[in-house]
Amino acid sequence: MQFASLSGLWFSLSIPFILVLYLLKCRYIDTEVSSHMLWRRVLREQEANRPWQRLSRQLLLLLQLLAASLLVLALMQPIIRGQQTAKSHIFFVLDASASMQTSTERGTRLEEAKQSILTYAREEAQNRSYSLLVMKDQPELLLQRESNLSSLQAALNKVAPFYGKTNVQEALSLASALTREEFDGEVRIYTDNQWVDNAEGIIFSIPVSIQEPEIQRRADDDVTNQPVNVAITQFGVKEVQDAAEFKAVAVLQNWGATNVSVKATLYADSQAVRTDSLNLKGGEQKSIYADKLTRADVYKLQLEGKDVLEADNTAYAFPEGTGRVQAAYVGEGNLFLEKALTLAKTDILRIQKSNDGTYPPPLGLTPDLIIVDGVTESALQSDDWQRLLTSKPVWRFASSAKTDLEPQQTISASPFSIMDHPITRYIHLSDVNVVMAQTRALKPWEKAIISSASVPLLLAGTEEGIPNLAFTFSLEQSDLALRSEFPILVQNAVAWLTQHHGGNLGRITAGDRKEIVLHPEATKAIWKTTMEVGKEEEAERNGDALSSMQTAPKFPGLYEFVEYNTGGHIVQTRLLEVVMDARESNVNRKVENKLVFKPGSEVDVGVDRSKDILLGNTMLIPWLIVILLVLLVLEWEVYRRGYSV
Repeated sequence: MQFASLSGLWFSLSIPFILVLYLLKCRYIDTEVSSHMLWRRVLREQEANRPWQRLSRQLLLLLQLLAASLLVLALMQPIIRGQQTAKSHIFFVLDASASMQTSTERGTRLEEAKQSILTYAREEAQNRSYSLLVMKDQPELLLQRESNLSSLQAALNKVAPFYGKTNVQEALSLASALTREEFDGEVRIYTDNQWVDNAEGIIFSIPVSIQEPEIQRRADDDVTNQPVNVAITQFGVKEVQDAAEFKAVAVLQNWGATNVSVKATLYADSQAVRTDSLNLKGGEQKSIYADKLTRADVYKLQLEGKDVLEADNTAYAFPEGTGRVQAAYVGEGNLFLEKALTLAKTDILRIQKSNDGTYPPPLGLTPDLIIVDGVTESALQSDDWQRLLTSKPVWRFASSAKTDLEPQQTISASPFSIMDHPITRYIHLSDVNVVMAQTRALKPWEKAIISSASVPLLLAGTEEGIPNLAFTFSLEQSDLALRSEFPILVQNAVAWLTQHHGGNLGRITAGDRKEIVLHPEATKAIWKTTMEVGKEEEAERNGDALSSMQTAPKFPGLYEFVEYNTGGHIVQTRLLEVVMDARESNVNRKVENKLVFKPGSEVDVGVDRSKDILLGNTMLIPWLIVILLVLLVLEWEVYRRGYSV
């Protein structure tokens, strides 16, 4: 038996109070007398009576003590837990996040949760209707009000682990909305409680409970029972300046509470080049450094050892700083811009103005980037230039000359508005001054990423898969080139504009969306991988053409993004590393989630029943009230008959 409230214990003070009254009570013996002359004797006995005498057995005292005890119990709201009775509709919510792939004695947490759902449906919720909602990046309703157990099992078989960013709040909000009009249902959430979202404030109109895998650590468990997981949190490779070699750095994190030994093997392409053995204490983080590495297209770091989560034991890295970009520079030139381009490993091909005032195209050369600095469109009207400008990334700088076709506006000294974009990484533009900027109409694909008030300063966008960047002001009318952030801005711009130039697509979390600059001749693209869990997938399309926005594959690993032309020939191949959500690596994180159950008929707000939804619990208050009524009847009978002993 349990008690819903202990505040009623204060009424237990009535028990000693009743005892004191009976200690102070005068006692009399019913006696038949034959004469009034005995009254004097009775008066003498009354004068001789004293309080604080020994208690004797009295029926009325026992009844009053029993009534007070029962009233104290009633105020404490006693509950007897019985076997829970399932509602007519069971709404299952299943967490499919990466941490649910933690290994247990019976498989994984996700497999345990699936089996628990089936066991509950078979043993305690037979002949009910079932719904199944899966928590992923977007909630997925796989089953809705099906009464067939085979349908529930088929839906559970479709649930695959999701390694991306799980949107817990959206999934629970949908579960709350879908069950809002119900009166005889319950929501059962199967999760390991490793949520990164704040789920507080979501109100359910039917009882809701959280069911955890049995292997999940409880608050009173010994720390030695915690799962052990070592993850690669960082891994990168960089070229050593002025040397034909590379160096790598990796960071490992022990998310467990006990010491663990791991072996880390570094591969250059498919060749193992180094193996390190490390001992990590509970919660410790260590770094691995490797230098004098040979050139490779991709490097891999693999962990081996006692571990419960495999998805964060492998990491890939692409060498940074390899390969140079060739840019055709059309314009008079800017010393600061050219120096920054050199630091960004860009080889500059100067296009000199001819005698007729036009600029000859770079015949026989195919630059990776075209920079147009202060040159009007009329000077680049030849067919060769038009083919280049529509097939290559273009970086334009406005001319400082005033024209009627491109009006200019004075820029105030107000703070700049900077949008989140790859070009604006690490850029703050503090104390930068811009004198004048163009106020021309924007093209449909142009988006302002840096603005001053309502005047765009930097425009970026993709036109038919080709990235373009435009400065609406001239570098000569600004001190931006003199600032320390300018080389960073140039390097970001070159990297973003030349994404199509072979190389790789970098790193992305599973299921995230990424804009990919496509090859001009690409008409088809396929995601390829050598992993057993992955399979060949065709890239997304926007109508008849390839879409520049692609969704990353669902499983962590190394993928190839292969592009084909109309003839079926490969025109470009790039590598992409897909990783799991790094926040899921801490498999021992335990978050107490407070879910609110508020029936529509209740007036009180904020009744927290996340852990104890009182399904199948028997309240004893009605029975206590019945017993008290019986005691009142007995006590009345005692008074009526005049019993005093």
